[in-house]
Amino acid sequence: MSETEKPAETGEDLRGAEKKEAFHLAAEALIHNFAFTRPDIEFPNQKKKIHVKLAGTNSVRASIQILKEGGENNLHYHPNMDLIYMVLKGRIRFYGPGDKVLGEFGPTEGLLIPENSRYWFESVGTDEAHLLQIAGFPKGVSAFKRISIDPPKHADGGEGVWFDTASGKTLTDAEQQDLERQNDPG
Repeated sequence: MSETEKPAETGEDLRGAEKKEAFHLAAEALIHNFAFTRPDIEFPNQKKKIHVKLAGTNSVRASIQILKEGGENNLHYHPNMDLIYMVLKGRIRFYGPGDKVLGEFGPTEGLLIPENSRYWFESVGTDEAHLLQIAGFPKGVSAFKRISIDPPKHADGGEGVWFDTASGKTLTDAEQQDLERQNDPG
């Protein structure tokens, strides 16, 4: 190798400080800003939830769920997803098995739901609610699962739609999950 050739140009692996710098630069290239503004879309097809994707990687995702009155889901759990929820607007009541109330939360309040914990939630009151969801995927998003225990509470299955702030596209829950799995390098 000549003195002017860099290891990457000759196909050799980087070593030492060059390798460490390349490692950091690759990660830092993925840093990006985001902001939440309620999208100017209506709840389609009688859905009661809109998920607004903020940002994510193969190990973590942040979104905001916009819920209108009756925006509850069914008792379920995730075998590979830890969740942190925080209410930004309105009130949300969380339940465990047997409809045991885990808590009712207003703005800047919330709870942690570890993987395999059974829960469901509902919007309380008539005002639109905004719920921040931070999801961590210990084994990568490709292992994401949602296991329903109770049947859906509504004919729409309790599912919402996803709004991608970057593309402006609206996706079903299934389409969003497929997209995340496709983008998971693991």
